[in-house]
Amino acid sequence: MSTDVRGELTVIWQQVFGIDEAELDPEESFFEIGGTSVQAVQLMTRIEQTFGVKVPLPVIFTEGSIEGLTAAVEEALGAADDDLLASVEGLSEEEALRLLQEHEARATADRTDT
Repeated sequence: MSTDVRGELTVIWQQVFGIDEAELDPEESFFEIGGTSVQAVQLMTRIEQTFGVKVPLPVIFTEGSIEGLTAAVEEALGAADDDLLASVEGLSEEEALRLLQEHEARATADRTDT
C-alpha cells in the first residue's frame, strides 16, 4: 500500500470530516464515522482532484475507510497506467515519449491545483 496515497487520503478524510489525527481510525468506515451523502460527494470530488482518478460513490460507500479507499485509488491508478501503456502500443518512440510527458505534466498540474 502506498504511503503517499494513504497519507493524502488521510488529509482529505480529516478535512472532509473535520477530525484531527488523534481521532482518526484508518479502518473506521464512512458509515461508522457518520458520513453523509454530501461528504461522500466531497470525498469523491477531492479524490478525483488529488489523484486524477474517479472513485464512484458506491465504492466510497462499500470501501469507505481510509484503508479501503487507498486500495481503490491504487487500483484505479494502476488501471490508468495500464490504459496509458495500451495507448502507446504501435507508436513510434518519439510519439510515445511525447504522450508520456503530456500525461506526467497533467498529473503534476492536477496535484498542484489542489
